Amino acid sequence: MPFFPGKIIAAVFLFLCLWAGGFLTFMGEVEKTTPVPAQNVDGIVVLTGTPARLTAGFDLLKENENARLLVSGVNSKVTRETLRQATGQSEEIMNCCVDLGRLARNTEGNAYETSLWAKSHNFDNIAIVTSAYHMPRSLVELKRQMPDVKLIAYPVASDTLELTGWRKNPRAFLVVAGEFNKYVFSLIRARLYD
Repeated sequence: MPFFPGKIIAAVFLFLCLWAGGFLTFMGEVEKTTPVPAQNVDGIVVLTGTPARLTAGFDLLKENENARLLVSGVNSKVTRETLRQATGQSEEIMNCCVDLGRLARNTEGNAYETSLWAKSHNFDNIAIVTSAYHMPRSLVELKRQMPDVKLIAYPVASDTLELTGWRKNPRAFLVVAGEFNKYVFSLIRARLYD
């Protein structure tokens, strides 16, 4: 079979163009995403990662009187008291309304852990708190685990990664490009499972 380097170059070029178009669309959505007021929610789930996520999650909990909060993916070394002190919460709120999930090691694990928690509490709607660039993939994984639960996206700005200058910041670009690749993989996997 003859070797056609021109066709290979054309295929690679086409793939790169498709990837770049998808990535720019993804970033356009991420950059314009703002939190929607989440009122009257049954549950609030914070996917661990940055302090900003925890702050937003506890603020939502205080705005929703009868809600419960799950912090998903908590390290086994982090105690309830350590988390309480780190976030400045009262013992009352920690004891009444906060659950620490320790099963998850990744986003897929967060979705599984959240589905178990939602089912055990019979929740119909849940606010999802994570970084804006992580939200699209999180929602794909969560919807795959909980197709009948209403998910309310509550994206927060990352306090460890400045996204406004991602085009000029190699570290930020690598993080969001990697997240886009994971998002595409999640979409494909969700389609295959369907």
